[in-house]
Amino acid sequence: MRLSGGGAGGEASQSALGNLRVGSSTSPTSNSEPARGPRPGEALALRWSDIDLDSTPARMTFSGTIIRIKGKGLIRQEWTKTDSGYRTVVLPQFVIDTLRRVKAEAVANELDLVFPNRDGGIWDPHNFNRLWRQARGEKFAWVTPKTFRKTVASLIAEQYGPQAAAQQLGHANDSVTKRHYIDQPTEAPDFTAALGGLAR
Repeated sequence: MRLSGGGAGGEASQSALGNLRVGSSTSPTSNSEPARGPRPGEALALRWSDIDLDSTPARMTFSGTIIRIKGKGLIRQEWTKTDSGYRTVVLPQFVIDTLRRVKAEAVANELDLVFPNRDGGIWDPHNFNRLWRQARGEKFAWVTPKTFRKTVASLIAEQYGPQAAAQQLGHANDSVTKRHYIDQPTEAPDFTAALGGLAR
């Protein structure tokens, strides 16, 4: 998979993804995140009840997010950041395989979380980001969770258009998606009439 952002070539992008996948606490999330494009809070709020691996095609619904409330700490909010963030996405095979492995080794937790912390509670996004930075190392410091969201948006937009990419990312329309997430060159206006004079 080509990772968008960072100005690096395809080989470096593949290595960055592999660096996150192998031997890291973030491996299950980084294995499945590139093909889904969730916000970090949405990924950490996923419950097994939100996922149907046996349907054809397999699907996942983003129905909440992780937030911090002063005086209470972390909670799983029962709705997404925006109304359009409440969405169901179809899963490719490598994500299905990863989630099946995670489920086979999972220990039940009170919130039914797919990616809980070591104690079975909510995984603090700050701790996740810290582990992410450790896993990627300095060589791939440009790889962030947003890098994966940009990659998902760019790949989908290339084949299905920007509105489809916006739906996958949970944006209300494609304006934000096109401005901040789709990796495409800026198209300059047609100045050939003026430039034609150079041939004289």
